[in-house]
Amino acid sequence: MEKLNMSRRSFVKTAAVAGAVCAVAGQSDTNFVEAAHADTSSSGEEKVVHTACRACISNCAVKVTVRDGRVVRIVGDEIDPMSEGRICAKGAAGIQALYNPNRLKYPMKRVGERGTNNWERITWEEALDTIADKLMDLYEQDPMTLIVSGGGGGNPQFYSQMRFLQAFDGGNFFEPGCAQCYLPRNHAQPVMNGQTDNSIADSNAYEIYYSGNQYGDNMCKCLVLWGTDPSQSCPASGGRALCNLRENGTKTVVIDPRFTPDASKADIWLPIRPGTDVALELAWIKYILDNKLYDEEFCMKWTNLPFLINPETKYTYKASELGFEVDEAEDKYTFVVWDKTQNAPRPAPFPWDETLDAQMDGEFEYNGVTGIKTGFRALKECCEEWTLAKAAEVCWLDEDKIEEAIKLYVENSPNAGISLGVATDQYEQSAQAAMGTTIIDIIMSNVDNPGNLTQQRPAQNPGTYLVPAYDKYGYNEMGPTYETELRRLGYIEHKGLGFWKASHIGTIRTALETGEPYLPRVWIDRSGNKPAMLGGARHFLEAAKKFELIVHMYMYPTAMSVEMADIILPAAEWLETSYACDRCNVFLIRQRVVQLFECVDETLMWSWLTKKLADKGHPKCLRSFTGDFSNVEKLSKNWLTYEEYEEFLASVISRSFTKKYPEGLTWEQCKELMPMEITEEEAWVQNSYGYYKQISPTTGKPYGFSRTTSLRCEPYAEGMIRLGRTGNSAGKDSMGFSFPAASVDYPPLPYYREPHESPVVGDDGYDAQYPYTLTEGRVPMYHHGTLRNVPYLREIYPVPLTWINPKTAAEVGVETGDWIKLTSRRDSTHGKVLVTEGIAPGVLYQERFWNPELLDSDDPSQAWKAMNINLLTKHDEPYNDEYGTYTLRGFQVNIEKSTKPEGVWEDPEEFEPWMPVPSDNTGGGDAVYDA
Repeated sequence: MEKLNMSRRSFVKTAAVAGAVCAVAGQSDTNFVEAAHADTSSSGEEKVVHTACRACISNCAVKVTVRDGRVVRIVGDEIDPMSEGRICAKGAAGIQALYNPNRLKYPMKRVGERGTNNWERITWEEALDTIADKLMDLYEQDPMTLIVSGGGGGNPQFYSQMRFLQAFDGGNFFEPGCAQCYLPRNHAQPVMNGQTDNSIADSNAYEIYYSGNQYGDNMCKCLVLWGTDPSQSCPASGGRALCNLRENGTKTVVIDPRFTPDASKADIWLPIRPGTDVALELAWIKYILDNKLYDEEFCMKWTNLPFLINPETKYTYKASELGFEVDEAEDKYTFVVWDKTQNAPRPAPFPWDETLDAQMDGEFEYNGVTGIKTGFRALKECCEEWTLAKAAEVCWLDEDKIEEAIKLYVENSPNAGISLGVATDQYEQSAQAAMGTTIIDIIMSNVDNPGNLTQQRPAQNPGTYLVPAYDKYGYNEMGPTYETELRRLGYIEHKGLGFWKASHIGTIRTALETGEPYLPRVWIDRSGNKPAMLGGARHFLEAAKKFELIVHMYMYPTAMSVEMADIILPAAEWLETSYACDRCNVFLIRQRVVQLFECVDETLMWSWLTKKLADKGHPKCLRSFTGDFSNVEKLSKNWLTYEEYEEFLASVISRSFTKKYPEGLTWEQCKELMPMEITEEEAWVQNSYGYYKQISPTTGKPYGFSRTTSLRCEPYAEGMIRLGRTGNSAGKDSMGFSFPAASVDYPPLPYYREPHESPVVGDDGYDAQYPYTLTEGRVPMYHHGTLRNVPYLREIYPVPLTWINPKTAAEVGVETGDWIKLTSRRDSTHGKVLVTEGIAPGVLYQERFWNPELLDSDDPSQAWKAMNINLLTKHDEPYNDEYGTYTLRGFQVNIEKSTKPEGVWEDPEEFEPWMPVPSDNTGGGDAVYDA
């Protein structure tokens, strides 16, 4: 691969002339040149803009000082109820990201072979025409051969890609996260608790922001942090709130292989062996059941545990199935229990029949059918073998410490909760781990009480994202067809992916390698750096060479753009974008502060491309511009300018304020009203407790848990069985589709499976070739693959540290500061040793990393190979059945002493070329392109 040979300054100068050939990055003979520092001199014109950060997914409010049209300061904004004016390193680095000399400034097309890094500046018109022409060819032959992908660190336009695929009438969507990050919890937990997931980092655990404050006894008395570390994943919001909880007396248990900042403050730390969480969860459940510590009344009346299970279908019996005469409308929520008084089954109507003397635990015979069990009996059997002693052995923990942790949680219930983090999303048992913690919270009735993380607060925003997919509300005309859903790669086998309209990464890779069931032809990616973020990265990228066209949207060059892309589209930084962010009970407004070069918010790119296809005769894309879309819930009209997009956001926000502002709100009014409290705060908090018991004026009955099919909590998760057999936990998805069954049933209860690569193999229980178990985890300076080219952040954390226990370090013969080579069964990479007691013997920790400075070397691929543990991770089977998760944690490696990879920067002065360069406000991409 040839050396890059054009300076960044000469690139910018030359790129002003259409048709110039240049490199994406590079500086003179040494490929770098000293950059001028940002000019902070003032002519007196200064303003402070209230906006919201998007350096990660937290959306913390910030105040941005703009002087002479340039951003010169970013600080936290105290109007944010979650951050209360705090800001983390990522948010404070927004200026360096915005004015980074490496910004992608204009649309570019490749000149010569892929990977040579020679580029020609083109117009937005030419870029969109080129892509649209290729897509029209695909549409006429097979639209499913289009692949679009996202990721790259907190992209707020998550659904824009799905909307585009639905307008295109085919194609597949994926992101490196999804099945490996959040989806398993985001889907499985609501299926069971009827409410929401309890992820602090994803801002769903609102209760931590109210406990111990002005609401008196609304206290979270014990919080279990299971594979999550808010102090590093969301320090300004969740990390701040957790500090407040501890100050007010909340006890904490941390279950994490690493001695994280939150572990250092915990009452109990359980350094679990990576990949064994489900074993520990089953031991918790068994201990609680065996010692009758569960809330029996709640389990009886508000869960499906006393319901009888049909041994053939595995579903709980409806009353009509056993011959009971029940009103048709009531049968949907009327199940069957075994009545001890009558020694026979009896209907259990919603919410309950006080004349019932139901037997919680049992197995029965009725009308010649044997093996009829209660949900409670099935739950007991699934964890029967998991004594504390066995869990301690498998998980490498102290038995007494496990018991101590359980007791601390139980003693503080029902004002306790478990927050499950991303760690368990990253190996084969992602679904089972989410099910296990949810069961624990349910049987202890840690739902809808003060201090619980799962609450049924009234909806405070129109949806998860303000740019949902067309079918969000079941609008069939612009939504996907049954045929396109049926052909989505990997979906039928891993139906949990349907919750995010995603395809399966492993199946996409197989399709590229084999051409079966069809060969993907075009890849449009909006993300930071797929080579660094995909598991088993080398294998996927080798297969990706078969794509006929690769388009990359991002803010600055990465290995994805340099090595793989054919067309580059310059995306906006968060200071150049608009959005509306829900933060507890308020809307915050992200507003455009400046607009540089020809950079564009991604949502406009997808809309512009849709318009190009419409102009070229694509019928469904044309429909998205010409239809009657007076009902905002259809959300099918595209926007072609920032102003149109912002007024759309205002119209969606207005839905939450119809009583207060019946005429609706403009975008300018929304900005002026920020923060916008949606419901009177105290009512919003207090009125939600015990929501499931509150009487609905429509039905005259309690609301129950409305997101489950039984209106009760469902620790026996029969919704997962329906998911595998039909595509949805309710039997049909939002479009009314029901799909063929997966090849295996999805079980309704968790089970433990030893990791596919395990240290406990062979006769001696030891993997001699790869003896060490590797895990990963977030650091607070970066979000996924972002910000490695920000000089101040790299000065704080220049290279990935490999945590090694002193015992392990002695075995290998390394000390803190040494470089090592890590090798798995797939590949090798490097890290720098940190010897610490904060990791167990036999376990290693290293954060995924990539090095932008190596893009500008004789071998640019080293940028994602030198110290990227995703070279080591598993990308292949076994996958999680429900979500298709592959293994990023809890696999086996070997290590040996090595040397620092050539060209890697560590010293602060080395990052000087990335210092911000002042740029004038140019109006952005929509100032130069008229869609």
